[in-house]
Amino acid sequence: MLPIEEKAYLLCSRGELIAAVATSNYDISLYALDGEYVELYYSIAYNKIEEIKVLEDHLRLDIYTRNMDLSTLLGD
Repeated sequence: MLPIEEKAYLLCSRGELIAAVATSNYDISLYALDGEYVELYYSIAYNKIEEIKVLEDHLRLDIYTRNMDLSTLLGD
């Protein structure tokens, strides 16, 4: 229920940035905060944060890992 500016401050100060992806319209950052994954949507066109939401579909994590080399983590 906080204003988006306060949510962003809380997320950036207490959360841990995990990964980020860029689309044609948004830079989307994934944070870990209090045992949850939270996405921050930054609008490139409007130069502002447009949305912050808890990631409810963990299959969506794929967009953050599809271009990563996870072999060192997996021992391959």
